Order: sequence, then C-alpha cells, then structure tokens
Amino acid sequence: MSGHKFSGDAARLDNPRRQEIFPIKPIIDVLGEKVDGIVVADLGAGTGYLSIPLAKHIGERGTVYAIDINPEMIAILNERSTGLSNLKVIKSEENSFPIPDGLVDASYMIAVFHELDDPTKFLLEIRRVSKPIHRIIVIDWNQVKGEMGPPLEERIPEEEVIKFFKNWGYGLEKRFSPSPYVYGLVFKVSTCKPLDKCWL
Repeated sequence: MSGHKFSGDAARLDNPRRQEIFPIKPIIDVLGEKVDGIVVADLGAGTGYLSIPLAKHIGERGTVYAIDINPEMIAILNERSTGLSNLKVIKSEENSFPIPDGLVDASYMIAVFHELDDPTKFLLEIRRVSKPIHRIIVIDWNQVKGEMGPPLEERIPEEEVIKFFKNWGYGLEKRFSPSPYVYGLVFKVSTCKPLDKCWL
C-alpha cells in the first residue's frame, strides 16, 4: 500500500474551510470528560490545527505530543506553540516516533490513514508508545467529492479501516461524523491487568 501524501504549502492547512470539514469540538469531545493528566499524540500534526486547542483543552497536567515528518510544519508548530508548556513538538519518521515506550493514552490520526505507506508498521509504532489500554481516533475522508481532500480513488473506505484495526485486536468503541465530508472512528485496545491501573 502506498499512500497519498499531502503536498502543497502549509497555508492550505489553515484554510478556514478546514474548520467546516474537521470541526475541532466534536473531534476533541470524543476523549470524554476524563482528561486530567492524560497523554495524547497528534500524529501528522501539521501546523497545529488540532494540537494547539487540544493542549489547551486537557490542561497543564496533561501532555500533547504533536508529531509530524515535515520540517516546514515542525518549524511553524514550534513557533505557534510558544507558551504551551504541555505541548511537545516532535519531528519523526513515518513509522518511528522519537518518544519513549508506554506513554500515550490516546492517538489522533486526522486525514493520515489514507497517506500511510505501511499501516501495519505505523500501528506497531503507535502500540510501542502507548499504554496497555489506549485509544486511537481515526478521522479520514468519506467517498464524497469536494474541493478539498485526496482523489476519491485514494481514499480508504470506513469499513476497510475498521477491518484493519479489528484484525489487530482493537474494538470499535464509537463512530461519529465530524462533518459530511469525513468519518470518525474511535478504537480501543486493552491488554492491561489489573484494569484499575490503566487509563480508561
């Protein structure tokens, strides 16, 4: 599988239309109310569209790792994250995130899954950096033609994404629809015993 990679200048990611397609509130709300002290990874963070409001939402006791492979995005993120002590900007390779094992409670993949060259390697790296109980929130493009997004033939159908994660032992905890243009899926895995020592 060879994914479609985002190309173009960073200004495209700041297009106001993006707020209609990927509205922040419902995307953050899927974390639920128990956010005090949690650790969240924003994979493919871009210019901080989600990372910055997410860091403000979870508070100083939590941590957001804003991870991206693009040096241009990282430079913008570093500038924009000034003053947010709980936001850590990380330059990565596609399947290698330079953070320690077992830190992350929840990972966001916004318009990322369809870009992956090797979803299995990417998922294994998420598992490495995640706690035994963790969530993965996938938001990606519907098969709806519009002014933004990759060509229709490069989009990954929702059911195909669900099948991929189920094959790796993830339960589908929730479906949601941030907008008519994208689908949202919340996956959860638990290999933690006893459960009361893990984030739920």
